[in-house]
Amino acid sequence: MKHFIKIIGVVIAFSFQFATAQRINVNDKAPTFTAIDVSGTKIDLEKYKGKKVFLAFFRYASCPVCNFRMHDILENYDQIKASGYEIIAVYESTNETLNKFLKDENVPFPIIGDSELVLYKKYRVEKSFWRTISSIFDKKVTSNKTKGKELFKGKKLKKDGNLTRIPADFLIDESGIITTAYYGTDIGDHLPFEQIIK
Repeated sequence: MKHFIKIIGVVIAFSFQFATAQRINVNDKAPTFTAIDVSGTKIDLEKYKGKKVFLAFFRYASCPVCNFRMHDILENYDQIKASGYEIIAVYESTNETLNKFLKDENVPFPIIGDSELVLYKKYRVEKSFWRTISSIFDKKVTSNKTKGKELFKGKKLKKDGNLTRIPADFLIDESGIITTAYYGTDIGDHLPFEQIIK
C-alpha cells in the first residue's frame, strides 16, 4: 500500500510540474476576451481597463464545492468591491444552465457560461484526474461540498462540465497586467480572500 501511495505521489508531482510550465504568470498581459454573460450582456475585458479585475474560473453550475465558493464571494462582495475589484465569474456550464442555477439569486456581477472553453483555454485553466481524486480525501473540500449541496436548496442541475476541472483565480490590474495567478491544487482550492481584500 505504501509503495502504491508513493507511485501516485510521483505521478501527481510529475503532472503538476508539467502543468505549471503551461501556466499564465504574474506580470503577463491578461488575455483579452469578449463573451456573453447569463443576462445577454456582452463582456469585453478591454473595457475594464482602468479598473482592477478579479477573474474567477469555476467548474460547472452543479458542482457543490463551486456553489459554496460562489456564496462565499457573495458574502464578501462588499469588501471585494471596497478593495477596488470588479468581479467576473466563468463557468464551464451553458448560460441556459447557469440561469437555472441563478434563479432567485441576486448576483451583482457578470457570470459567463463558457461551454466552448474559449476562456479556459486562453487562461490555461487546468484539468487533473489525480488532483480531482486527491480532493476526495481533503476534509475541507468534503465539508464545503456538503455545505454547497445544502445551498442548492433542492435545485437539480445537469453536470455540463468536466469532472476533472480544477478552478483558477486571477487578479488583473488597471493596465491589464496579471498581478496574481492562482491555480488550484484541488477542486475546492481558490485564491484566499485575504489576498484580495486588503
